[in-house]
Amino acid sequence: MDKIFICLANSFKYGGRCIAGIEINVTADNHWQIIHNADGSPHWIRPIAKDTDYGEIPEGEAIYIKLLSVVKLTGVVACPHEAHTEDVNYQTMESIGSIISYQEVLDRLTDNVHQTLFYTSDFFIYPECFSNGNYSLMLIRPEGFAFRLDPSKNRAKYYMIFKYNGLEYNLSITDPDFYQYIERHPKDWENLKSIYLSLSIGMEYEGRHHKLIAAIIIPSKLSSTKDPFVFLNDSLYEKSVRPFTFLERLACKQAIVVPSQNGLAVRIKEWMGREYFYAIDKGSLFTPWKTINLRKTILITYVDMRGNQVVRIREKK
Repeated sequence: MDKIFICLANSFKYGGRCIAGIEINVTADNHWQIIHNADGSPHWIRPIAKDTDYGEIPEGEAIYIKLLSVVKLTGVVACPHEAHTEDVNYQTMESIGSIISYQEVLDRLTDNVHQTLFYTSDFFIYPECFSNGNYSLMLIRPEGFAFRLDPSKNRAKYYMIFKYNGLEYNLSITDPDFYQYIERHPKDWENLKSIYLSLSIGMEYEGRHHKLIAAIIIPSKLSSTKDPFVFLNDSLYEKSVRPFTFLERLACKQAIVVPSQNGLAVRIKEWMGREYFYAIDKGSLFTPWKTINLRKTILITYVDMRGNQVVRIREKK
């Protein structure tokens, strides 16, 4: 069975990613409609990898999926685990388009059924509550919010304090896009007037299941000429071509081809410990686990219909 969903979370999980979103139906003209549960809440899907320790999606696959991507899964089989009723196994996962974060759209995707966040007003639930739960994902619009940095951690760890239905919460942020953005623009978040939060329940840790902020979504203004319920396809247009610079090659400790369910990717490890992935461009003849000489490769930058950029790696001809 195939499923299509709008990605509303692509967060950190045990060295990989946790991807989740709301299931939709798509018409022949690319209009989409939300699928709801019996209680009226949007129906969520959380893809679970079969060959990883905790079901996390490997980084090499997650690079293809962005927030608000329209994602298609094939070979879907439900594999619910207690409150994680949204979990599914799958054969392949690919992005087939994207939507824009119009407020009208996000309002329809929010959960207006549950009055508390996952059963209680605390920042966690106990295993007994988790084992008897029937949902673990939701999108909300908080009534007010502020960010808090925990200075006791070795790496930056942010929390958000906010209200929902009159109750105050203080939850950890696991959205990687937030951490990348706040490093470059530390003051911009203080000026935000409206945001949406994708929330989830984590696996058990020290006798508790913590409630987490898996994604922070900033709404876009709706143009009167736009139809908010049509998704854009993923057509890409070549923008630029360049080789790796001398400094980029010097910083590289290892570049190796790794497999994923969406094809091959190049994993680059730097001497300073950073690690990142490039999707492999069409026409390249890389083979899995082959070490790559960056002198013999080039980077192709593509742009999509929304102006987003995608960088892929290709062999020099």
